[in-house]
Amino acid sequence: MIDLEMTGLKADTDRVVEIAVVRADGSEVLLEYQTLVKPPVKMSDGAIRVSGITPEMLDGAPVFSEVADRVTQVLGGAVLIAHNVPHDLEFLDRELRSSGVDLGPPTAIDTLTMARRLFAFPRNNLLTVCEKLGIELDTHHRAMADARATFAAYHKMLDILDPQGELTVGDLQELLGALAPNSPLRKRQERLLRDAFRRRRTVWIDYLSTSDPLEGTVRREVAIWKMKTPRIQGWCYLREGERVFRLDRMREVTAGEQAYEVPPFKARI
Repeated sequence: MIDLEMTGLKADTDRVVEIAVVRADGSEVLLEYQTLVKPPVKMSDGAIRVSGITPEMLDGAPVFSEVADRVTQVLGGAVLIAHNVPHDLEFLDRELRSSGVDLGPPTAIDTLTMARRLFAFPRNNLLTVCEKLGIELDTHHRAMADARATFAAYHKMLDILDPQGELTVGDLQELLGALAPNSPLRKRQERLLRDAFRRRRTVWIDYLSTSDPLEGTVRREVAIWKMKTPRIQGWCYLREGERVFRLDRMREVTAGEQAYEVPPFKARI
């Protein structure tokens, strides 16, 4: 697990001020590494407020080039896991390259993407995900606290998704890719929904529960009254009421055979 704190949010101008790594074998922590980093640019006021890291705290810190070899040693050969991993890797790659170090293209898992595509949390930021998973996060926006929380969140989500422990990193990447917007699976699901709407036949959907994000999927039979993707509106036979469903919360969509009529009113989504 890796987490970075920066002088701001712009990867082309802002720089890293703290890095933390939790290296593990499965759920067993092997080592932890954390250091502040003295940046060549000023901390933004917003970054100071969020992280609590002040310029005075960075005065005696090493510059990134002085820790680059240790960082690559700690990360070498590991699957990189972070909450919003593309964001952190963009900053990390820039710092390493400016230090003359190339980590190479890493295998990476994004816990933010896991939360978005495999669960139905009210929000997908790290703090909310941890709250819903029952994970303590005391010093949010400090690198080690966030790295440890990401480690715990990753394994908690993985345990829920795969209690038998059979899912490989490749399997997880494939699943996340399949559930991406505009993926072949999503396009096939949308075609099936549109065909069912045209034929006035119900569909069965395995839908991520919004009332309990950790419940997983609930199988529902739905009569579609209106489509405005990524949302569909219609009658849910499980809940016996009108509902709105989002395509990005559907895991599986299969055709049903029950015929129905659309009520004579203009529905809104």
